[in-house]
Amino acid sequence: MRDKFKTVDYFNRQIVSIQESIERVFHWIEIGKTPKDKINSMKQYIVQNYIQLMSCKYSVGLNPTELYSDLINAINTTYESWDGFWKLYYKGRYLNQLVLDAYDQMLWMLSLGYLLNISNAEFQKLVDVIDKYQVRDFLFEFIIRAKIKDRQAITEESYEYGWILFSKLRQAIIETDKIEAESLVKEFVTKDWYKEHKQTGWYNNHKKPFDSYFGYWSFETAAVVKIMGLDDSSFRDCQYYPKDLVIPLLAVASFAPSC
Repeated sequence: MRDKFKTVDYFNRQIVSIQESIERVFHWIEIGKTPKDKINSMKQYIVQNYIQLMSCKYSVGLNPTELYSDLINAINTTYESWDGFWKLYYKGRYLNQLVLDAYDQMLWMLSLGYLLNISNAEFQKLVDVIDKYQVRDFLFEFIIRAKIKDRQAITEESYEYGWILFSKLRQAIIETDKIEAESLVKEFVTKDWYKEHKQTGWYNNHKKPFDSYFGYWSFETAAVVKIMGLDDSSFRDCQYYPKDLVIPLLAVASFAPSC
């Protein structure tokens, strides 16, 4: 058990409930119950469910191998359905930036894709979505280029409206001094990460009377730590840090199911 807020029984119930929800919505699409113009939005709902499912599985203490197939399913469903409605609408037009919930979804999938060492072909599907909608983000690209080695670096981000997420983590990925980078990552994950999510629908879910909590995990922190080879001993027990995902690459490679 990795989570500090809920019980094993709670997460086991959530896992079953989310899996049933995914199967139900897929069935509606297959039998034509979902209007054609709503299929993409329903598939995005499924993606959210897969992400919550992975978080629940990690929270309850399952081996990270249990996240692999859910991640592949989430990526494939994203590739099929991601549409411009996740882009930020501002002053009469859509900008080449994502609303916070969509940003998290993409960042977590990229991070888990790196941490679980999925194939480059599957990972590329996320990259194709990012490129299709012309979203340029330094943190996205840092993780992408750790996986896709010949990816050309970007020189600027596509943000036009106001907000910069995860400033300490962004500073860390360009910091050449590892001790300073470790300090920035520690400050980010222990002080900033949860606080910066006040505008999300899942903030403080552990306090709400209905069962919507799926765990609080900064998968992007784990990805940065692993990519940079940082010492995480000073924040390893932070409740938001998924330390069990930061393991040697050869061990992670075994996550891929044999075919």
